[in-house]
Amino acid sequence: MSEAAEAAQELDWVTARVLSALDDDGGPTSHGAVDGVALTFLLRQYLGTDRADLRDALGAALAQAVVDATAEPSVIGRAAWLTLFVEASAIADDERMVAAAETLVVGLRAEWPASTRVDEAAASIDACLRAADLFDAGAIVPGAIDQLERIIGGAYRPGAGVAHTCDGPRAAGSPIDQIRASTVLLTAFEVTGRLPYSMLAEELIQHAQRTPWDAGDLVVHCEAARVFCRLAALHDDPEYRGAAVIAVGADYRRDAVRLVTKQSAHARDASTAHVAAYGLALRELFPLR
Repeated sequence: MSEAAEAAQELDWVTARVLSALDDDGGPTSHGAVDGVALTFLLRQYLGTDRADLRDALGAALAQAVVDATAEPSVIGRAAWLTLFVEASAIADDERMVAAAETLVVGLRAEWPASTRVDEAAASIDACLRAADLFDAGAIVPGAIDQLERIIGGAYRPGAGVAHTCDGPRAAGSPIDQIRASTVLLTAFEVTGRLPYSMLAEELIQHAQRTPWDAGDLVVHCEAARVFCRLAALHDDPEYRGAAVIAVGADYRRDAVRLVTKQSAHARDASTAHVAAYGLALRELFPLR
């Protein structure tokens, strides 16, 4: 079987898992089984396949999500719901989704001044940057970039990645801190065009590669694979290669394939949310293979 056929088969399996969880759960948030990450995967899978069953399932799930998502207690969870609503709003004219997204943006931004954790702040800022065009980019982007500079500037140590917090001891951060910092830096580069952001993202993910990872941590591996996919696309751009300082000999496409392939077995025993993270990595990797 070809790599493309294997990836398509895995995507079908992930899709079936998420749909089954929706049926069992009775809604996207009532038992926490199906979250913003899972529905974002389902949305992207629908956009890639135009399956009627996915359209129907998404319609019902999104209708419930706009009611429940703002009650999500975690920063990471609310950022995931915001990302979902932004992407869904691009294809669905639904004022309820836009209103829910606006509520999430307001809430996340209000927490920024007190935020110190790199992983949480990175996810929050990333989601708000992605939402900027849905509202007033001029009102959102400058503040988001200021917060990005504060968080990364306070946590970054040259040659040693970012710490877990921007205001505490400068002990090394975990792999997920490096990965989420890389993610938001790449989004900031896409929004502003500032090369230092993408180059620092590459430095941080390179640092993460040199640190030990839990072999069974599906989220870490899959979020890292998505960063690799984005860096691979940048390295494929001759204009970018001519302007940026990039890692010599890096093959991020190969790195992404290696990470995602190794996670196939772990995904079988994972929660729906973690399985969906695996599916998102597969979806971003698939066009590269």
